[in-house]
Amino acid sequence: MEFYPLTTKIRAYWENISTSYWFIPACLMLLSVVLCSLCLALVQRASIPAWLLAFFPIVTQSGAQQLLATLATSIITATSIAFSMTLVALVMASSQFGPRLLRTFMLDKGTQVVLGVLVSTFLFCLISLHHLSSITQNEDALSIISGLSALLTILDVFCIIYFIHHLAKFIQADEIIYRCFSDFLGDIDSLLPRPEDQVDERPLAEELAVRTSFSITLFSECCNYVQTINYRELVNRNPDLITGVEVFVRSGDYVVEGDPLITVYGRCEISKEIVAKYRKCLVFGRQRTPVQDPEFAISQLVEIALRALSPGINDPYTAITCLDRLTSACVIMHDREFPANCVVNTATDIWLLRRTFALASVINTAFDQIRQAGESHMAINLHLMHCYTKLKSHLDTQYHPLLQKHAKATTYLASQKTFSDKEQNELEEANKRFVEPT
Repeated sequence: MEFYPLTTKIRAYWENISTSYWFIPACLMLLSVVLCSLCLALVQRASIPAWLLAFFPIVTQSGAQQLLATLATSIITATSIAFSMTLVALVMASSQFGPRLLRTFMLDKGTQVVLGVLVSTFLFCLISLHHLSSITQNEDALSIISGLSALLTILDVFCIIYFIHHLAKFIQADEIIYRCFSDFLGDIDSLLPRPEDQVDERPLAEELAVRTSFSITLFSECCNYVQTINYRELVNRNPDLITGVEVFVRSGDYVVEGDPLITVYGRCEISKEIVAKYRKCLVFGRQRTPVQDPEFAISQLVEIALRALSPGINDPYTAITCLDRLTSACVIMHDREFPANCVVNTATDIWLLRRTFALASVINTAFDQIRQAGESHMAINLHLMHCYTKLKSHLDTQYHPLLQKHAKATTYLASQKTFSDKEQNELEEANKRFVEPT
């Protein structure tokens, strides 16, 4: 039976489409063309009831032409201003929050819809203006076309007001941080699926994954990031030939040409043609995506904090907000079960050995760089200790030694700087919570 990792590829493609400024506007423009075509096909045979004359007054052909031309000119001017404001916001976001945060801006559906509505209204007026000369007998039809264009323009006015308010709110640091954290919450089910969602898989001790002598290794043919890996397809392909699959990369890894990707172990000799099809289970791209990468959202929040602590910005309050969200993310991840390194498919008896993410690596990613960048800010050092304390109260005891190392590193870096006795004493008091009693 032939399997194709369509779901994995679709998720990777949808990630690229959803962060573009052309998809929703293109869909709305297509809808505008269909709506305009229907209107032109129907209104020429329509007449306006008397009670609608107040909303659709009778207009002449020259009056309708002038109205549509004016509306089209005004709307395309407003559209250019909206695009200019968007580009200014993107430049500000790139310089203040980091270029990788542009994904969060481009993912915003409000901006995409507003731009799409503006462009679609312009297209509606333009097509109506082009076909206006064919409507010569029915003045009611001219009135309906003109009235619909005016209604769409009124809608555009409200969209512009909403867009200005939305953009002013969206570029605030706290809103950006919340959006990144909210995206993480939306992806948590796919990043760390619950065990009951994978009933045909169970953990397997690594020593039970028998590596046979019949094996073939696939190597990278490109220099890109690993975006997604379809693990379910790996453990479902060719159960009569394959005993196990070992995956050397994980989502978010950068590979160069010639790096080993996966090794397939067979019950007997397996052809290279069969193994080559396993390459379809890996999707590569020019950048990392959050589809299967739990550390992606964490890295975004870390980047905001690092930018805030840079000498050019020097905004420790934004970094403190990032630390609060990072602490929440670690607590939420702790309540979920991370994928096992080695699993077996109970239906096909194919084992899978892979590199996975662990909560310890997530904690290191969340706090290491911020601790190093904020060593000269006592407020950051104290808040780091506060975050460690909160994590200690929520995480299992197996993570307490790791938190103790982080607390010790924070205290050591701060001791290399010059602070007042009061601040040093506060830091020492905070560190005592992590000192094991003798």
